[in-house]
Amino acid sequence: MNESKSEIEKNKIDEIISKIKFVQEGWGNSVVIELFEKNILKVKNPELSTWFAKNIKGADIKAHAQVVLDSKDPELNYYYARDVEGADIKAHEQIVLESNNPKVSYYFARDVKGANVKAHGQIILDSKDPELNYYYARDVEGADIKSHEQIVLDSKNLQLNYEFAQFVIGANIKAHGQVILKSKDPEYNYYFAEKVKGSDILAHRNVVIKSYHIFWICQLDEYMDEEDVRCFNEINNKILSLSPSDK
Repeated sequence: MNESKSEIEKNKIDEIISKIKFVQEGWGNSVVIELFEKNILKVKNPELSTWFAKNIKGADIKAHAQVVLDSKDPELNYYYARDVEGADIKAHEQIVLESNNPKVSYYFARDVKGANVKAHGQIILDSKDPELNYYYARDVEGADIKSHEQIVLDSKNLQLNYEFAQFVIGANIKAHGQVILKSKDPEYNYYFAEKVKGSDILAHRNVVIKSYHIFWICQLDEYMDEEDVRCFNEINNKILSLSPSDK
């Protein structure tokens, strides 16, 4: 199978990095800078510049940063801001914000000290992606919990509502619980009652019981086995099979 142009380029960069590491180990950073930095800057390869600035002490951080900024690549600008000591955070952040890429904005706000949490948060909110909004609320210090939470609530996604309630400090347990209750899903109601502190345990347990789902009902009571539940269900079915009295 023929390699694509990008694969060939990546392999070439990997080979260059490997050889530079060999020189670095034998002769040190100053020799690496003297021999290779000028040409690396000349070719304007943002991946190579990012690696060089991160790994070679004494590299021209500003010059390599310009290569990365000029590339307009949001992911590489995120890596540069995150990994290179002395990087101009705001300049690289602007590239990420202008890209309007929710995933990269999430990573930038989560991993880069001094990030504009509000600006990245707005990109996440505008995406309406419930999963990213959950992650942002959970992982990013200073996030607007209530705004991101509303996206998750509106999605009615059971897994995300369950996790938001369980893992996000300040979550609206009652609101997420309502999403789970309305679903009438025995599994999610069981776990919500068991795992989420402050949940309406009786309401969620009641959904499980009314589901007549043998496995999940048995989870509610360690002294109850499947045979017991089958018996209870059989009795209920017989009751419900009776014709209503005319009296």
